[in-house]
Amino acid sequence: MDMRYEAYAYADRTFYDSPVRWATADEFAAVREPIPAGWLGSEREVWAGRTPDDVELPDQGWKIHVSACLDDAERILSLVSAYCLRHRVAYKFLRSPALVQTQNAKYASRGSSGKFMTLYPVDEGELKRCLVDLDEVLTGLRGPYILSDLRWRNGPLYLRYGGFTEQFCRSESGELVLALREPSGRLRPDVRRAVFEVPDWAPVPEILAQALADRAATSTADFPYTVERALHFSNGGGIYLARPSSGGEQVVLKEARPHAGLDQRGDDAVSRLGRERDILHRLEGVPFAPAVLGYHTAWEHHFLVQEYIPGEPLNRWFGQRYPLIHPDPDPDAIARYRDEALGVLAGIEEGLRAIHARGVVFGDLHPRNLIVRPDGRVCFVDFELASPADAFVRPGLGAAGFAAPAGLEGYAIDDHALDALRLWIFMPLIQLTALDPGKRGQLTRAASRRFALPAPPDDGPLPPRSPVPAARSAPPEPATDPDFERLSTLFSGDRADWPALRDSLAAAITASATPERTDRLFPGDPSQFTHDGLGLAYGAAGVLWALHTVGAPVADDHVEWLLEAVARRPCRPGLYTGAHGVAFALDRLGRVRQAHNLLDRLLKEPLDSQGSDLAGGLPGIGLTLLHFAGTTRDASLRAAAADVAERLAARLTAEAGAPPPHTRPGLLHGPSGAALLFLSLHDSTGDTGYLDLADQALRLDLARCVLGEDGTLQVDEGSRVLPYLETGSAGIAAVLHAALRHRPDPGHLRSLRQMRRAAEPEFIVQSGLFNGRAGLILLLHLLRDGADDHDALIRRHIRRLVWHLVPHQGHAAFPGEQLLRLSMDLATGSAGILLALGSALADTPALPFWTGRQVADPAPLTVPARPEQT
Repeated sequence: MDMRYEAYAYADRTFYDSPVRWATADEFAAVREPIPAGWLGSEREVWAGRTPDDVELPDQGWKIHVSACLDDAERILSLVSAYCLRHRVAYKFLRSPALVQTQNAKYASRGSSGKFMTLYPVDEGELKRCLVDLDEVLTGLRGPYILSDLRWRNGPLYLRYGGFTEQFCRSESGELVLALREPSGRLRPDVRRAVFEVPDWAPVPEILAQALADRAATSTADFPYTVERALHFSNGGGIYLARPSSGGEQVVLKEARPHAGLDQRGDDAVSRLGRERDILHRLEGVPFAPAVLGYHTAWEHHFLVQEYIPGEPLNRWFGQRYPLIHPDPDPDAIARYRDEALGVLAGIEEGLRAIHARGVVFGDLHPRNLIVRPDGRVCFVDFELASPADAFVRPGLGAAGFAAPAGLEGYAIDDHALDALRLWIFMPLIQLTALDPGKRGQLTRAASRRFALPAPPDDGPLPPRSPVPAARSAPPEPATDPDFERLSTLFSGDRADWPALRDSLAAAITASATPERTDRLFPGDPSQFTHDGLGLAYGAAGVLWALHTVGAPVADDHVEWLLEAVARRPCRPGLYTGAHGVAFALDRLGRVRQAHNLLDRLLKEPLDSQGSDLAGGLPGIGLTLLHFAGTTRDASLRAAAADVAERLAARLTAEAGAPPPHTRPGLLHGPSGAALLFLSLHDSTGDTGYLDLADQALRLDLARCVLGEDGTLQVDEGSRVLPYLETGSAGIAAVLHAALRHRPDPGHLRSLRQMRRAAEPEFIVQSGLFNGRAGLILLLHLLRDGADDHDALIRRHIRRLVWHLVPHQGHAAFPGEQLLRLSMDLATGSAGILLALGSALADTPALPFWTGRQVADPAPLTVPARPEQT
């Protein structure tokens, strides 16, 4: 799971929202104190800044970070702020105690964890004064170690060479990222990894020489184990496979960092590791738990040495066997999986019974904390949230869908998670039950039908236990949800149900709008806060364009919101994550003059710094220019699009048959996006050279695909294969289909058929357009051949959308990425599903500029003339 979604799920129980909205409710007093004369104040996302009005900061240099434990944060802020104000040193700080805890949480970013305050010394002299003075001021105060930085002596001060002001460049994957300027003048990404690094060209002040030498002299020679590989990392520490330095059997080392990896109670990783050691000693001899082999402290970190359990985590065991992720699994395969899964569940129940018999509540039962041995037996791992039943401590962490509701205590917490596992192993959408408790019954019924599951015993899975703490049951779930039952009938896959389905989806989207806010109009993916809330993928433009495309009403005040946001914000280039997509949407929405004005602004942006991806780079820019060349008959725009294509062609030649390392494949981020532009230019000009370029680009993406045993061709991401629209095989297939209309190629046709197979499976984890079921519906409709089995596949996909359906204010809505909250945007939420269903059921257009067999884009809205337009 991408853990940034957890932070964005705290603010609201229904939608993802900015952490600022919940974490700044109780801000530090310093945020609201009057700004002293001669100082400038700023508030940006989670940070508050203070800058002397007569100080001009350099673009980059050695910055000082101050870390803090939650108990010391207010005092450290007071001491350091007073120092900076007295000596006129620019600084910023986290705005609230909640943000300090979030920054240091178990699954916070390891590259930025621990950073509470940042100071910006303007030169080497000021850097030295700050370090020497503040080291004395902060004596005895603590903070988590900042992994990306160089520690100054033994206090909470750290250093890193990085940017003081915002400069941007493209990363190797094509994303726009913060940058540093090399002596040559070239910008390079300012990478914040969980390891201290200094650019080889960066100046190193004399005062840091000793600290760097001390760091270089740090040795692990005395540590009695040799690490062979890392198994897992969190902000609390790592888990490693190792051997004793003297030789012997493999062991597992579990690392804990002091003051880091905080849970919701504020306990750090070291506290939890100590409890885990004690619990495992209590379980000694139980075959369902690893044995404790030792406990060590190296430098400041703690290590628990455990028995290595051969096998595979249950989530990986599941991924290798679950039949519904393959096209057309036969009944024998489904029955075989059911029997194996029931056997694993029986082993988990037996293990839980043995753990409970020792008076231990496991507290964190979920698939990643269970190992299936080669012989099928099960072992429980990761006891950091376990506690004695007679001294029960409620877990301060929990996995979505498995964590127990507030009303449960003691063994009942494990029983709840076991019940969730029974559902997950057959219908792995358990996160939805945290968003909508009614999903548990709906998914249970679906799993029982699909796998012909036996009815559970009336007396429950576990016999009575003694002694047990009192356990309160969760309130019973409603048998049915009338809104769900009514709405689910609309997902029949029949065209006759389309008008009512469209109206319901559109009503949910419109009801979610917040025109009173300035940061976003419709709730969507967290990316609307890290990119912006305007664009096609995650912002207002994509939602409004989707509504218009399928013939749903578009509110005038929502279009006005978008226009006002464009007027007051800087606009970056790009089709899906930039302002070119906004210009396209405004044009389709009938705001032609404003669309042209925005395009004029964008034409002033230099092209050399733009990426090669369709999402925010040159292909999307070129396609937008072609669109406006067609609507305006402006030859200069067509020439500008051809210029964009020339730049992409030069990059393809430079890549010499292989994309640069770390680039992502697929339609939105890989060479297929460039191929889409080349095909569109061929359609516009008739120049067959563009077909050659499209073929060259497509072959680069096809080289990133692998053929599975089930006959599907999918993008190989290393640890998994992807069939989706954004970075998977579906997006490549859409462009390949268009290319084959111009040049038949037996090899490409075979690949297309194999990619089509990858779009057929019955189970898809997410419902959205870019990385879910809706994108596969869109592809299958694009490839439609009129065969009954093809239409049946699309109908089945539409009916299976009900698995993700969550009513919102009586209307149909869907969860976004990670399934924790609803989303209304085009890329991940209801607007994208609306677009896909419109294409499949009413032949409305698919994504902008898709070439192939589809109807023309609808005419733009006719907008009555306003005084300023005449």
